[in-house]
Amino acid sequence: MSAAAEPSKPNPRSAEEIRQWVANYLAKHLQVEPEKIRFDEKLMDVGLDSMQFLVLVGELEKWLGCQFVDPWIDDFTINTLAQFLAEQVAQGKTKIDPAERN
Repeated sequence: MSAAAEPSKPNPRSAEEIRQWVANYLAKHLQVEPEKIRFDEKLMDVGLDSMQFLVLVGELEKWLGCQFVDPWIDDFTINTLAQFLAEQVAQGKTKIDPAERN
């Protein structure tokens, strides 16, 4: 997504850690309680505008130490995104292509 140099090593996180990070990020930016965030709702439906969504992706890249080949992960739910990203960083990937998900 960003023009920054490719990260040299990802920061492995569990699916639960990623789930909680995304939920907390969304709660803060949508000004709702974290408990109100639905993990099974598609990211494109949570209420972020396109700029907020791209900022979310950039912050997630920094936190995980990776880079998305395509930043449009909006078709994922928080659950599916967390599971996919946990698997990718556990494999040591620093460039993550959302099209590779099953």
